[in-house]
Amino acid sequence: MSGYAIVVASSELERIQAVSMIGSIAASSDTPVEVFVTMNGLTAFNRDRVESGDFDVGGPVGQAMLSSEGDEMPIFTEQLAQAKELGPLSVYACSMAMDVMGTELDDYVDVFDEELGVAGFLSRARDKQVLFV
Repeated sequence: MSGYAIVVASSELERIQAVSMIGSIAASSDTPVEVFVTMNGLTAFNRDRVESGDFDVGGPVGQAMLSSEGDEMPIFTEQLAQAKELGPLSVYACSMAMDVMGTELDDYVDVFDEELGVAGFLSRARDKQVLFV
């Protein structure tokens, strides 16, 4: 195994936050990470949603994160951007999901390296441990 390939298909804040934490810790340890954001996961990265903080929340941890006054933890978009500066981490938007929703990379926060199809992502994930969130 040569790193991690994480597929994000959920829009739940807690799940995406966990991906950003796992990815950033791995990347900071010089472990390659490829994150593929697809299906509903892509909606959480919508620029307007991130700016408004209007996230899907699955439970009490997500509620606590949204109602927190402090800066205990950076939001997933910030954490992924920081991780990309620390180590080998790339984030890809699913081109098929974008086509279905009629969106472009400009509709999302500036954390994506590029858009990819499933075949392109699988090619990059070939030698990695795949995690599905």
